[in-house]
Amino acid sequence: MGLFDFLSKVLIDESTRRRLQEEGKEIKGFRGFLRVFPGHFHNPTLYNPLGLLAAIAFIASFRNPWWHATVDEGRIVIDAFAYTLKHTVPPIGRVFIIETPPAFTVFMLLGVLLYLLIVFWGSTMAGKKGRLYVALGGALLLMYTAGFYGALVYALYRIGGTLTEDFHVYSYLMRKIDVDPFFLPTYYWAIGAAIVCLLSSLIHGWLPIRFYRKK
Repeated sequence: MGLFDFLSKVLIDESTRRRLQEEGKEIKGFRGFLRVFPGHFHNPTLYNPLGLLAAIAFIASFRNPWWHATVDEGRIVIDAFAYTLKHTVPPIGRVFIIETPPAFTVFMLLGVLLYLLIVFWGSTMAGKKGRLYVALGGALLLMYTAGFYGALVYALYRIGGTLTEDFHVYSYLMRKIDVDPFFLPTYYWAIGAAIVCLLSSLIHGWLPIRFYRKK
């Protein structure tokens, strides 16, 4: 099986398959792959508006940081976004900071975009296959929040810190520096959105929204 045949098999919904077969059109090769998309939206319907809205809400949380730390009584701030880190740590203290490489930032954003597309494709697909797509997208979004948590745990473990409890580090001059870390509401917002997206697969197709007129 070629790549385009495999992609067609993964993406096509049952109604599109039946319609193309009735019209005598093959679903093979690159040309067959291209037929999947107009076939999918032949009668555009949103079978899972809740799941799609939850995925969009997840992406919206990226505008604000998910975790924040105030260092040295507010002289330094650290904001951990879902895809990068922003801070005002002076150069001498950046040995304690794990910077996000720009290429990895782009990779993470593309990954989340893929998750959103999975949810979108599933929410516009009827039946069990659409339900599985939405559930998969929700699970991937939830795994993303878990990965964020794990990355913070690793970064703070290197300096003996914790995620939500005050701790202190020592400067090169052996001055005690207090750190006040905490998760922001946007992180819990993202977790909630991912869970709603995942659970929405249980009611997939209950209240479809049709964007066409029935004949």
